[in-house]
Parts: sequence; C-alpha cells; structure tokens
Amino acid sequence: MTPRASTGTIPAPPPLPAFAEGTRSGTGPLSAEMLIVCLDPEDATATLASFLDANNIVFDTALAGPEAILGRITRVMQPLSPQPLALPSELEACSAALCTELQSMPKLKLVLTLGISAHIVVLGACGIPLSRLDFRPGEITHLPDGLLLADGCHFPNTPFPAEMMTQRRSALTELSPKIRAALRPTV
Repeated sequence: MTPRASTGTIPAPPPLPAFAEGTRSGTGPLSAEMLIVCLDPEDATATLASFLDANNIVFDTALAGPEAILGRITRVMQPLSPQPLALPSELEACSAALCTELQSMPKLKLVLTLGISAHIVVLGACGIPLSRLDFRPGEITHLPDGLLLADGCHFPNTPFPAEMMTQRRSALTELSPKIRAALRPTV
C-alpha cells in the first residue's frame, strides 16, 4: 500500500512506527485482506453478524479456511464525538490514524466503509480529495493504488425507521456478492 494514493491537500504523514501483529486497536489481525471502517465497531459486529456469516468473513486466523475472508474492523473512528456530524478536525485525525493502520496491513485488498463519515476518513487516509470520489453505497471502486473501496450505509444504534433499516440491509446484501467476487474471483 502506498503512503498516499495521490497528491491531495493532506500533508505527508510522519514516519510509521513498527507495529507487531495485534498491537493496533481493532478486531481481527493486521494480516486481514478486508478492513471494515465504521463509527461503532462493537455495534457493527452485532449488526453485521448475518452479513459476516453469509460471506464467511472471520476475524481470527485460526478460523480462516481456504474460502474464508480474513477481516478486521478498525476502531480509528470510535473516538468521534456523538454529534450528528463529525467535526472536520476529528475526521482528519481519524484519517491520519487510518493511514498508519492501512500501511500496517500488507495483505489488504478491500476496505468496506459503513457510512459517509467512514468514506471520508478512508479517502483522507489514501490522500484522495473528496471532490474526486463520491460516496456510492452498493458500489466498489478501484482506488489509484489498487485498493478496492466498497461503500455501504451506516447502521445507527438509535431508533431508526424500519423501512430505512430494511433498505440499508438490502443494499449491503446486494453488495455481498460483489465483495466476494472481488476477493475470490473465479478462474
């Protein structure tokens, strides 16, 4: 993974510290091929349980068979303020932390973002200006450095209209085969 995918307005990151496996905050190993970026990792694990099971996405190398997708959920966005919208300075700090985490993941192929804030943080971490790539739920985009970006919707933990929650689950279900095909292409 390149330090920055393009020359954006974000300054170059400081030199990377060496991270041993399991020392970064998150669920799953740094050797994962898929990273999930979301606002609340604990809630995401429970909310995404059926999606994870259906796609054979595991967070433990001991459970990763040949067809399993080894995943990781990062916690870089967990410290965001509980405001309806994150502050730009908070998103910038999350982008810097995520940049370091991305560079510590040598086998990473795909990042699944859950929500617009996660999408913004990933673009910032990759040095891609926001004006270059819209948030497109249900779509997978090839970034300039080869990383795949899959956009999904955020699943709030507050009361939410059932119809909207059903639409978001449906969109993620429709994204599932695209993710599997991107990570396990058939020959």
